[in-house]
Amino acid sequence: MGSNKFYKDVKELVIFVIVVVASVLVVQSFVITSTKVQQHSMENTLMENDFLFAEKLSYHVTKPKLGDVVVFLEERPEGFKGNPLGITIDDIKNKFKKDKYNKRVMPRMRYVKRVIGVPGDKVDIRDGQVYVNDIALDEPYIKGDYTDARTQMEYPLEVPDDQVFVLGDNRKASNDSRNFGCVDQSLIEGKVVLRLWPLGKIRAF
Repeated sequence: MGSNKFYKDVKELVIFVIVVVASVLVVQSFVITSTKVQQHSMENTLMENDFLFAEKLSYHVTKPKLGDVVVFLEERPEGFKGNPLGITIDDIKNKFKKDKYNKRVMPRMRYVKRVIGVPGDKVDIRDGQVYVNDIALDEPYIKGDYTDARTQMEYPLEVPDDQVFVLGDNRKASNDSRNFGCVDQSLIEGKVVLRLWPLGKIRAF
């Protein structure tokens, strides 16, 4: 009798754990994601080691807009362009995979940037100033007062359908659309809505 109760309790515990894990996976896949800032590219809005929450739901019904701070992954391998989860089998495998030198395989880079241009916008950078549709942007959030155009892109450029043009707030130390071009909206994991850490700097966006 006692053993039957033990096995029943174990079974209920296993079911509970499965339900909890499944719920967490669903929430992380479709509702909210978390990330830690690992670069200096969004200073002074966000600092290295800030812990962020980004929600995923709004971009299923609306599109990113000017000023949104978004989390996105670098380009997916071919064949995974339409993956709604934002991850691939290789992303999961790479968490455990090591190369021939017994070092961890680097996962795809995750970026946190600000949306500057949306589909149809004409973006130009000249004389240290960003223009969208021939209007100079007022950007009180940037670190410094100068945005260099760099040489990888030709300006002005028109943002293609289903893509966005993104920049880091720390323009001198940001790898962004000035380097790798516009970002496909399917790569966006979510819109940053909350900085949870450090505790003294909790902030909603």
